[in-house]
Amino acid sequence: MMSLLVDAIAHSPAKAVININILRQIEKDLDIDEKISVLFLIIEDYANAFRDIFDLFQKEQKTENSYIIVDYVKKYPENWEDKILEALCILNNREVIRKLRTSFEELDKHYVPNCNSYSKNINIVAKCLYKLCESLNENEQKQLLSYIKSDNSNYELLLDNIDYLELHMLYWMQITYITISKNEKHNMEKLLKHLKKFEDLKIISMDLEKFENRSNVVDTCGNVGTNDKNCLHPISPREPFFTEKNNNKMQFINNGLCIIINQMYFEKEYKTRFGTNTDRNNLSDTFKSFGFKIKIFENLKKKEMLEKIKNISKDYGNKYDCLFLCILSHGYKGGVIASDEKEVSLEAIEKAVCCIELKDVIKIIIIQACQGKTRGSINNCLTTDGLSDFSIMELEDIRQFRKFLIFMSTIQGFVSVRHEDEGSWFIQEICKILKTYGNHLPFIECVRKIIASMQEKNGEIEGVQIVQLPEIRIDRLDADFQLRNIITPAL
Repeated sequence: MMSLLVDAIAHSPAKAVININILRQIEKDLDIDEKISVLFLIIEDYANAFRDIFDLFQKEQKTENSYIIVDYVKKYPENWEDKILEALCILNNREVIRKLRTSFEELDKHYVPNCNSYSKNINIVAKCLYKLCESLNENEQKQLLSYIKSDNSNYELLLDNIDYLELHMLYWMQITYITISKNEKHNMEKLLKHLKKFEDLKIISMDLEKFENRSNVVDTCGNVGTNDKNCLHPISPREPFFTEKNNNKMQFINNGLCIIINQMYFEKEYKTRFGTNTDRNNLSDTFKSFGFKIKIFENLKKKEMLEKIKNISKDYGNKYDCLFLCILSHGYKGGVIASDEKEVSLEAIEKAVCCIELKDVIKIIIIQACQGKTRGSINNCLTTDGLSDFSIMELEDIRQFRKFLIFMSTIQGFVSVRHEDEGSWFIQEICKILKTYGNHLPFIECVRKIIASMQEKNGEIEGVQIVQLPEIRIDRLDADFQLRNIITPAL
């Protein structure tokens, strides 16, 4: 039997298929706010949708056991099945998805719901606006509405006592306060003016600014089974990349820093991560071959880990082109586990590394860890690397979040595979691809080769096929880059 330590997923059935009758059952399980969110996400013509959706909302308020989503898709039937499935993934209504008798992994693979810069069937700007709604608490929503009403003296009276921000957004589109269009000419300028008053929304604001100014990217989704143009960041291994990243702004890395945080031992509950030292050594050798300075930290507690990351610019300066921060640990959905078994969120890691001093440095985070809750022993050779909220740090300059990418060993919600002697599948593949292609191909093309190669890997645990799907969690690189071979590795 393979000596695998599992950070991965079991082979899953095909993507769910739904029809009108199944949709009725789905709608029974949705609250009114979820119904409004689903409708907001699946709209085709946003400029003229307000009256349709508001009428459906009123029907829901007046009529018991109404099916407003069913009514909408009957009126607008184009591709509604995929839109509904993607909307449910974005809402992360796992109870409803579970009833569809399909795996979360299969739907995540199709729709990548947690990636703010990608959408397959749903308008990408609508998805970002939905994320904005979810990010605001009740007081913040009221504050935002007061700002926007101050700009519009004749604000719709019907909305005076309506708390659902998506309905207000549809009204904003009707009066062209903001615009979302199929031809990708989006206008968020007035909204962005107010969003900048909310410190915690700077990342969402940056995404909306990017969507508004689409002249910098080419939206070609390639061979992903759809002709829509809602893909900003490539997801499939076969997809092309930003023209700007590929051709116009290639940067060659002459001076790099690689920091490896290697978590092997934990205090009580989490098992020793045998095989992680192989990953550590492989990463060190790989980046040394490209002339990177290597710094390795072992078994850091949460406070130590965040301090080491926050102090990168203080300890090593900013006179390098590129920083790779590699974290090898147990994980949970949305973060990693420190050696003292405390949770460290991806958001906290991002904010620690994205300091103003490093705003001009390319920052690549590589995470080898589970992103699911399953943990513990499967048999004598297998275990899981899976079992947070941090207070939001005040951000002074949005530029510090530029030139940043997180590459995860697995998608959210699932575990990933680690061999107890050879190391993890993910790190093995990163090192192999970079050693082979790193000084010949742009980094993003190497990433795609890693993802494609990972999808070919499989193992077996107690007769169940195990596969793994990495993901680009965040991509805010404004240009691609290429490594330079300094030391030719021995064959």
